[in-house]
Amino acid sequence: MKKLHNILRPSPLVIMLMSLLSSHAMAKDILTTTPVTYMLATQLMKGTPITTTYLAPKRYGIERLGNWFATKGEAKVMSEAQQASVAITLRSLWPQDPLFAYAREGNIKIIEVDASQSISPRAKGIATVQLESGNSSIYAWLNPNNLSTMSSIVSDDLKRIWPEQQQIIERNQQQLLIDIRQLINQQQSTLFDKEIDSVVLLSDQLEDFASANQLFVVNRLFKEELNWTEQDKAQLKALIEESPELWILTTRKVSAQLKALLPDFDHILHVNSIDRWGSKGISLENPLQAWLF
Repeated sequence: MKKLHNILRPSPLVIMLMSLLSSHAMAKDILTTTPVTYMLATQLMKGTPITTTYLAPKRYGIERLGNWFATKGEAKVMSEAQQASVAITLRSLWPQDPLFAYAREGNIKIIEVDASQSISPRAKGIATVQLESGNSSIYAWLNPNNLSTMSSIVSDDLKRIWPEQQQIIERNQQQLLIDIRQLINQQQSTLFDKEIDSVVLLSDQLEDFASANQLFVVNRLFKEELNWTEQDKAQLKALIEESPELWILTTRKVSAQLKALLPDFDHILHVNSIDRWGSKGISLENPLQAWLF
């Protein structure tokens, strides 16, 4: 009987393989619905068996997510949440963030990680910009300094949730911080080379970007171009004629109307608002590519 017991006893190699398979089976998805939280999760968990799922439709911007969750998205989110451990949100920055509420309906045990402010007695938080309406801008990820804070917040929580991955997460975080510093240097170099200092904003999403780069905002014209009045057009044209060194910053492609209004003006900078996945998404190899301009 003793010999039979030894035969049936698994070898150390088999035990190790069983342990690896078990850890993979226990590795549950991280759920996200914004490009910035997806970027943070995938970069911090690179090289681990933990997967990240981007739930929202690729064409949906952040401000349309509420409607998607309440209709087509509800069943999908609740289903995905059943096998997930974490939902990464931006709820402190964006109180209307619907992800955790719907994910919790599918899995009462799911953990929320708020990338915009740590949920702890000594909470870390990102820098926010107050709009003229009195509300805070939700596009804080356009300030690259906030990306560093977000990576720290998310990293701290993920290490506690998956302590066996702590060393990998810490190594990934250090590399991400290096990449973010390079991004900041690249952005500032471009602004310096182009002599971009005073600007006109055509998109309210760019308040965080302008603040982070200490740009002087001379004027704001946030209406959709189709709704510009003749007075709006005349004021913009007069402003540019008076101060040709100004730059126009926009999140939209330069339209035919804008080209016709300012035919000889080429001081226009397009900045991606990174509020949706879009056609290119977030590259795992170059995760901060969307932040370049």
